[in-house]
Amino acid sequence: MIMKNKDLILIVDDQPNNLKVISSVLGDKYSISVANSGENALKILNKVTPQLILLDIMMPGMNGFEVCEKLKANEGTKEIPVIFLTAKTEISDLVKGFNYGAVDYITKPFNATEVKVRINNHLSLAHAKSQIKAQKKDLQEKNRALKKLMNEKDKFFSIIAHDLKSPFSGLLGMLELMNDEGTELTKEETKKLLPALLKNAENVYALVENLLEWSRLQRNAREVNSEKINPQEVVNEVLGYLEATANQKQITLINEVNENHAVFADRMMFNTILRNLISNALKFTREGGKITVASETEADGKVTFSVTDTGIGMDSKTINEVFSIDKNVSTPGTKNEKGTGLGLILCKEFIELQKGEIRIKSKVNEGTCISFTLPKN
Repeated sequence: MIMKNKDLILIVDDQPNNLKVISSVLGDKYSISVANSGENALKILNKVTPQLILLDIMMPGMNGFEVCEKLKANEGTKEIPVIFLTAKTEISDLVKGFNYGAVDYITKPFNATEVKVRINNHLSLAHAKSQIKAQKKDLQEKNRALKKLMNEKDKFFSIIAHDLKSPFSGLLGMLELMNDEGTELTKEETKKLLPALLKNAENVYALVENLLEWSRLQRNAREVNSEKINPQEVVNEVLGYLEATANQKQITLINEVNENHAVFADRMMFNTILRNLISNALKFTREGGKITVASETEADGKVTFSVTDTGIGMDSKTINEVFSIDKNVSTPGTKNEKGTGLGLILCKEFIELQKGEIRIKSKVNEGTCISFTLPKN
């Protein structure tokens, strides 16, 4: 059987007999805390949060009205219901109590039945209010999650409708030109078309791969399969894959990753992170530029990897929005290369899945350094 925690009631009264009477009336149904002055009550409230406060009005020093005023001005205590204990029955006095924020009053001398009923009613109301507040918070969180899901769906369809269509259109156009019976292409003309065909095919492949990985993440269908990895090997693989693109823009690729900086990570995710970060750097680095991939160990048992370019850089607004799915940050590259803005979002999710962090440092017209951490063990 699950034992329900007792509600805590704070009784504030300068008369010991009143404290004794009310405590006796309440019995052991509630947890009781008592204070013999307004000042002591505030000290107690710095340590505990009762579900209800019974507060005497006429007390030396700080009276009940002043105490109530302080409670309602404090973020931590303003929601606690206060019932005034009073010998006053004038309407003006009772109205004054309500104006200070009290929810009810109990007159002296105390009637045991009245005390129990009023306390029970206001505790029930307080619990219902707390439950409604929790349900409202839960509903707000679900609404935010639903909005995020809708934004992700819109992004997905936007990529399919526009970003996937563009490279396919280029591919189809060139293939139709080559296949057109009325067009006789020379060997040299065909040779000139092939790099563009290859580039469009590579763009489509990279985009589809990112889309599939991102889709798996949204469906929680992507597991992290961690293993010990030599990062230098993976970097060499990715740089080899992107070498042709770098050569087209005469960009130098430098691998300064230490082979001894092994990490415990998902190899496919690590490969995808590097491929997207280096592809992004290639896109925004001008001809003759340089991209450096490096690593260093951290004291907290992690390794930091960085991809630094000499490209066009980003302003602070772009940096703040680049990981947001609903911002749709996609800027043409220095050679008008197209992108979806999905790559960096995918990188962030893959890195965080492996208990890492991603950071961006950038200066407009000077370059960008994107670094991320992965665990050693």
